[in-house]
Amino acid sequence: MMRNKVAIITGASRGIGWRLVERFLAEGASVVACARTAERLEALKQQAGDAPLEVVAADAANPDDVARVVARAVEAFGGVDIVINNAGAAGPTTPIDSLSLEDWTETINSNLTSAFLFVRETVPVMKARGGGAVVNIGSMTGKKPLVFRAPYAAAKMGLIGLTRTLAEELGSQGIRVNTVCPGTVEGQRLEEVLVEQAGKRGMTVEAITDFARGMSPLKTFVSADDVAELVLFLASEKAARMTGQDINISAGQITW
Repeated sequence: MMRNKVAIITGASRGIGWRLVERFLAEGASVVACARTAERLEALKQQAGDAPLEVVAADAANPDDVARVVARAVEAFGGVDIVINNAGAAGPTTPIDSLSLEDWTETINSNLTSAFLFVRETVPVMKARGGGAVVNIGSMTGKKPLVFRAPYAAAKMGLIGLTRTLAEELGSQGIRVNTVCPGTVEGQRLEEVLVEQAGKRGMTVEAITDFARGMSPLKTFVSADDVAELVLFLASEKAARMTGQDINISAGQITW
């Protein structure tokens, strides 16, 4: 499905990002994976063995680091066809009147500014190859409120607006832009968020976990595999007529 394609995947050191790297490599893509944690990236590189994988320790919200990641893709593989903007931080769990400007800015930069920077840097490269695909990893929180998570919600809502605008702007140049909106994705990051939510709401972690799972009509969380399969589809030629979309994969937690 991805033979002869070059993909950049951000936030690749764990969870969805890690699984995305595995799946894109399995489908024949050459991958440049970046994250801030060099040790985890090296573990990913070792796991990949002889697969065409380059890893770069970088901050996706830093313009110089972004330029360095894209340059590595061009140097190692000749260009870029696919950008998966998966980098992002959960941000604080706190009421708005105790939210610091620093936490607000860091969360917006990690989840939204990073996507802007990678698209800006890769558009000229994708144009030179006749087009490409951008898939942003959003959240169902981009469509519905999440109490005590104002900066995260604002960033994910902004990501949908960015997606729709760039789809209009870049479509004539053969570049498609879509967003995936996962529901509650099981894994380490979810566990960290649930601990914070439990503390803020005066609930046990077990109770808040049961509550979160119960939000799904299927009474289940989403897996990283679920998200990866949808991203692969949107990045492939099978989705050649899809752009500007924000597609849920939420086990029914959100239906619009």
